[in-house]
Amino acid sequence: MKFISKYIFEIGAILLVIASYFLTRIYNIMSLPIFTDEAIYTRWAQIAYNDSAWRFISLTDGKQPSFIWLQLVMLRFFEDPLLAGRMVSVFTGFGTLTGVFLLTQILFKNRNLSILASLRYVIFPFALVYDKMALYDSAVAMFSVWSLFFSVLLVRKLRLDVALVLG
Repeated sequence: MKFISKYIFEIGAILLVIASYFLTRIYNIMSLPIFTDEAIYTRWAQIAYNDSAWRFISLTDGKQPSFIWLQLVMLRFFEDPLLAGRMVSVFTGFGTLTGVFLLTQILFKNRNLSILASLRYVIFPFALVYDKMALYDSAVAMFSVWSLFFSVLLVRKLRLDVALVLG
């Protein structure tokens, strides 16, 4: 109980940032018209979902299959394939938000600055748009932030496990 009372401001601010992230991303998520690339990726996910021989269909266009595979998982929870793809972007954007918080924390060792950086990500226009669309960009941003995080961590603490995760 002492822990909660000691860090009540930080906990409240973090919960507020998380709530505002999901509110800004999920509210009217289907109000955007479908984008051409969204339709292509959604169709690839539907094909791969129905025929396991086509799980690598995205490689025909030179795209990595990880985003399509994440859409396959979401297709189990949502009937609308476009909504499933857009939810993948929402969750990978949340991974980016978490990565921004932890990267700022490891670089500056200041929780308030980490919260501020996370809040800035929530209102960042690129993220506001691309975290709502079923595109690769949100996942690429997440992997970029986490790669930077593990690179900084590897420089600070030269350890084999960090190197393996980074690789």
